[in-house]
Amino acid sequence: MTALGARGCWNLVRLFSLALIGVTVSACQTTSPVSRVPIGMTVHVRDADTANLKRQFDLMAEMKVTWVRVDINWSSIEAGQSQLNWDYPDAVFEQAGAHGMKVMAVLAFSPGWANASTTIPWAPTSHARPDDPASFANFAHVAAQRYAAKGVGAWEIWNEPNTRKFWRPNADAGQYGDLFRAATDAIRKVDSRATVLIGGLAPLPDEAGAGIAPTEYLEQLYASGTAQLADGVAVHPYTFPDLPLDSHRQPVGAFGDLPALHAVMERHGDGRKKVWVTEFGAPTGTGPTAVSEKDQTLTLVQARQQVARWEWAGPLLYYELVDGGTDPSDVEKNFGVLREDLSPKPAADALMESESQWWW
Repeated sequence: MTALGARGCWNLVRLFSLALIGVTVSACQTTSPVSRVPIGMTVHVRDADTANLKRQFDLMAEMKVTWVRVDINWSSIEAGQSQLNWDYPDAVFEQAGAHGMKVMAVLAFSPGWANASTTIPWAPTSHARPDDPASFANFAHVAAQRYAAKGVGAWEIWNEPNTRKFWRPNADAGQYGDLFRAATDAIRKVDSRATVLIGGLAPLPDEAGAGIAPTEYLEQLYASGTAQLADGVAVHPYTFPDLPLDSHRQPVGAFGDLPALHAVMERHGDGRKKVWVTEFGAPTGTGPTAVSEKDQTLTLVQARQQVARWEWAGPLLYYELVDGGTDPSDVEKNFGVLREDLSPKPAADALMESESQWWW
């Protein structure tokens, strides 16, 4: 598509988005004035070389990205005990620093040697929680020593712990609370000003035993005294294949339930703390839950406009920057706003537009 054609197509998308939001936003809108909300991207290095990674960051700068979210995956960094490889996060942090972007580090997962009693045959070993929270805390301490002075603005402890997929064999707020408290204490011994977040809570799939609803899970964390120690709560309120303001069709814990999650925080005296949207997006392609490139664009724009209306929400970090592959039928590989060759999808073009052209 020519540059003029792409811009003309985006203008039509923008007008459609504004019309749709005008009809549906009343259910979510607060009385607070519209304000800008910082945006970020999840970055996966994969096989990118230095030039490719620099290009990714250059493109993020054009999209006005100010936050970068990167995995500090214990299972890959210390696959062999006492044999640490920091190449992945080092490469991302170097580019983030060079581009003046803040870093959110996601501390998660455990190597096989640290989770022998928590693994189960049908689950990826890397997703297992560690046998001993103290071992995870030790890794968190080492990571904080390495990166606290290199631009880490926030630490997200674990990924979607309220789901069975990422907390084996079943979601357990008590077990997660033990891990969170240990890791938080370890990080703050290195950096007393660190921002530490409850790991991104996810919507529940429509299947028995999938996990615990975010509001209920957070209530349990308050009951144990865990949530009070956090500086905020991270969420991953995906809605695809539906748009974020189509609240009547969303799963439990999705975008439309964010006010209810913040209400839990308010009831416990934490209303001043933010709900950080640390993953949000939609996959393109031909997969069963994929969306069109137009709807991916609408998803990102609608979410940003609505989060800006919630004074208690933000930043908003999209998932993710670059597609993980070229197979259009694989949903997990098509969340990027950039294709694998780094060519922009319409969603990336929209973020590069002057905000005054699509903000209302």
